[in-house]
Amino acid sequence: MATVPAVRRRRVTAVWLLAFLLPVLLAVTGCSGLSGTRRGNVVPEAAPTATPTTGPDAFERSGRGTPIRITLPPPGTPRPYPLIVALHSLHYDGTDPKAHWDLDGLARAAGLAVVYPDGIGKAWNAGTCCDTAKINNTDDVGWLRALIAHLSENYPIDRTRVSLIGLSNGGMLAYRYACEHGDELAGIAVVAASRQVAQCQPAAPLTVVVVHGGADGHVPYLGSPWSPVLQTAITPVEESMAPFRTVDQCPLPSQPGDTILTDSTGVPWHAEQPPVALSAGQLPAPGAAAPSPGAPVSDGLAAPTGPPAEPATTAPVAVRRETRCASSARVVQFLLPSMAHGWPPAAGPNSFATSGVIWNLLAPARSARPGPRM
Repeated sequence: MATVPAVRRRRVTAVWLLAFLLPVLLAVTGCSGLSGTRRGNVVPEAAPTATPTTGPDAFERSGRGTPIRITLPPPGTPRPYPLIVALHSLHYDGTDPKAHWDLDGLARAAGLAVVYPDGIGKAWNAGTCCDTAKINNTDDVGWLRALIAHLSENYPIDRTRVSLIGLSNGGMLAYRYACEHGDELAGIAVVAASRQVAQCQPAAPLTVVVVHGGADGHVPYLGSPWSPVLQTAITPVEESMAPFRTVDQCPLPSQPGDTILTDSTGVPWHAEQPPVALSAGQLPAPGAAAPSPGAPVSDGLAAPTGPPAEPATTAPVAVRRETRCASSARVVQFLLPSMAHGWPPAAGPNSFATSGVIWNLLAPARSARPGPRM
């Protein structure tokens, strides 16, 4: 009779232990710890789905699940409309181009969509650069393709008019995307950037616009054997552009009319004494001042659309280089001799209408085949 209370005490103790441990087990293992296994395999968790939204400055969840800023053209814009992917520079995110590149104004005026994605860790993997994206070998090109496909499925995007515009590290990624999937792009525009992949064989011609400062110390026009800041060699601008000149069938600028001075809107500079054209060998070195006016010249290319430009009252701010290509694509370079690293200023004596100049060249371009579908 003395053993009965002991048995009862053991049973009560077991019940209390079970009541105490059950919540702990649930917290540690989750539901899969009890019912989420099947023959030893854990049932995978459902992937989050994207939630489409509409309207100007809308946010979408796509790819990595991070917010994607997108600006749409005004209501009534003819459909489908072009798409620009704006790629920020190192240590910034998509809020920087949205605030400072005036692409939202371009979206309203020209009737296009602009998306401002974020790189993981505020960096893009452009090849040998940059930062954590390069160290972790992040597949930024693959993710951008998925993003473009996602937007094309949710908005009336013209998949033959997708272009990338990138600054610095973002421009480096635009180069890499064009090297690997150039047939899916109408064109790219790179500002203060270099190509940081050694292998580059674009699958089809595409328009390339390059804007670079002659006083750029971070990504020098002539390149650098080693950048201690970016931890990589910097490819010279001319070498960066070479694969695109090849696929677009564009000869190197060599004739006097291939290199001219331009005003802040990118058109040939006009004054009482128009400037002399520069030959390829006379291209100003980084940091050099613009040459003085001389004899009138013609660039040998189609005149800009719209009414004739009024004579400029300020000095030229850029050197433009372009040759006529055998393909329908164009390769156009603007060197701003006094410009340091960064997006050119929108106001002041050395201002440059960067977004407008770029879009005037990208607007007519079409990709060799429609952009990706995933």
